[in-house]
Amino acid sequence: MIDQTLFASIQKPLSTAQSIFIFLPQNPSFDQVAASLSLFLSLKKTNKTVSLSCPSQMKVEYSDLFGIDKIKTEPSGRNLVVSFDYLEDSIEKVSYNIEDNKFNLVVQPKVGFPPLSPDRVAYNYTGGDADLIFTIGVRDLNDLGDLFRKSESIFDKQKIIDIDLTSKSKRFAQTEVILSASSFSEIVARLISQLSLPIVEDIATNLLLGIERATGNFSSPRVSAATFETAAFCLRAGGRRGLGQPRVMGGDKKRIPFKPMPAAVSAAKKPIEPIGQGIPEEPTEDFKWEDQKPSPDWLQPKIYKGNTRI
Repeated sequence: MIDQTLFASIQKPLSTAQSIFIFLPQNPSFDQVAASLSLFLSLKKTNKTVSLSCPSQMKVEYSDLFGIDKIKTEPSGRNLVVSFDYLEDSIEKVSYNIEDNKFNLVVQPKVGFPPLSPDRVAYNYTGGDADLIFTIGVRDLNDLGDLFRKSESIFDKQKIIDIDLTSKSKRFAQTEVILSASSFSEIVARLISQLSLPIVEDIATNLLLGIERATGNFSSPRVSAATFETAAFCLRAGGRRGLGQPRVMGGDKKRIPFKPMPAAVSAAKKPIEPIGQGIPEEPTEDFKWEDQKPSPDWLQPKIYKGNTRI
């Protein structure tokens, strides 16, 4: 169970927040990604505006996790930015008009310059702001790389809830969720349970995969009774275990979809004979039952000798 004082310090700001940022450090572990996606998907179901960002690109081995495409490498924001290649003194005028309930931005090139190509236009957001920030596995804000440098101002004024397995020397969060647990996914699962946040099959599956990977299929010494209780909570919510196993193929870690092992099939070309098949149904002329008796020394102890020669 989460300490009630800690629980209250999370529940109050979470209940009033409408815009929430979740940040992952550079090169996050599978468990950290699974935990952050689970928290992201759960908070989204409460009709809050939630974004999840990581300075590193996601790896192929994370493809089993639901919502992996929702992780962005740029900080979210409210202001739309339209970007394109610019040649000095090539633009005559920039204007806008509204027609049929659509906002049209008009970029007029100077005479002698080619018109702007739609293929060279990029869109992004800036000026992000959030009521609440979650960091998962971030030891220092510099672990966020460009995400921190581009959005440094929001960390100065916003409430930060940091989720980690161990205490850190540099404290940057107003609330630190540091629990004795097997994994980040176990901590997030406990938070979801204690905060009565939504949990569905996809969220529960992410949490189970994170716990399994972090604990080596529950073989880690960090596994406790609470870990199994958390796994049971996820299973009751519809979570599925072991969707795939990591394999090294061509030097890259890839995830092979799980397939049940086929039923064993005998390699023999003809079926195995039933017991007793070798004895004829009716004795022939040359068949003698006394010939079928074991030799006199059959029941005597026997000594077998061998050697180490190969």
